[in-house]
Amino acid sequence: MELNWVREFNKLMSLMNEKESYFSGGKFISLIREFDNFHPDYYQYIEYRQSKGLSTSRKDYFYDILMNFSEETRKKIFNRFYEEIKDMKGTPKQKHEEGLLFWNSQKSEQIEETKSSEDLGITYETIDNPKVFISYSWDDEDHKQWVLDLSKRLFENGVEVILDRYELKPGKNMIHFMEQAVPKADKVLTIFTPNFKLKAESRSGGVGFEYSIMNSELYNSIADNKKFIPILRRGSFSESIPNFIQQFIAIDMVEDSQFESKLSELLLAIYDKPQVEKPQIGKSPFN
Repeated sequence: MELNWVREFNKLMSLMNEKESYFSGGKFISLIREFDNFHPDYYQYIEYRQSKGLSTSRKDYFYDILMNFSEETRKKIFNRFYEEIKDMKGTPKQKHEEGLLFWNSQKSEQIEETKSSEDLGITYETIDNPKVFISYSWDDEDHKQWVLDLSKRLFENGVEVILDRYELKPGKNMIHFMEQAVPKADKVLTIFTPNFKLKAESRSGGVGFEYSIMNSELYNSIADNKKFIPILRRGSFSESIPNFIQQFIAIDMVEDSQFESKLSELLLAIYDKPQVEKPQIGKSPFN
């Protein structure tokens, strides 16, 4: 029976989107590299797609990667993903149909044919899903939507976002939410605009309260800050960023035409990856 790979992919993707078996782009590509040792790593691949004007949505590039393999290899890859999901959440709700008889039958064959990264002398980094809190001011509807769109793109790239519009509902304690959000986040993104600076420096409203919490943590890690990432969205640095924060390098996301490249820069910061890989030092030519 000929397989409908679009249907099979959609079934697999539905499991990959569930909380307990969520696959970030980095985790997906790490598994793919078990079958293609020379496949670009996550950041290389995203940069390549951006340079070609291709979508960087997880669903789009997961599908493109899988469809580049032969059908037989694709079956083994699907089998490998289902095994991983089974380990993550127990037996999946949906297995492949009878046409895909490789759930158990090809397990031993796959182990023999696919060398592990240890056998090849290669180690692959597993990228966890960092938690990111976004602090911003409700300037207007366009700005609120921009922050929401940024949040969605971060989720697509394996980042769990803590955002007031997701968490706060009638009856919730806003102060308690802010007190908990900053400490439990791995990273804090502060979206700077002139209005944010005004509220922060006057300690006005929720922005002022969040800024006070962030300042307290920043003072304790001023020399080696990795947690707080300033983002300029509107205005100039002097107009939008409080004086104390101006000493930290910010990501300029004012121009919408540069959004994709700046998103890549932001993802590198969130995942603690360098903008440029530092080369390994070689041997002295005089030895």
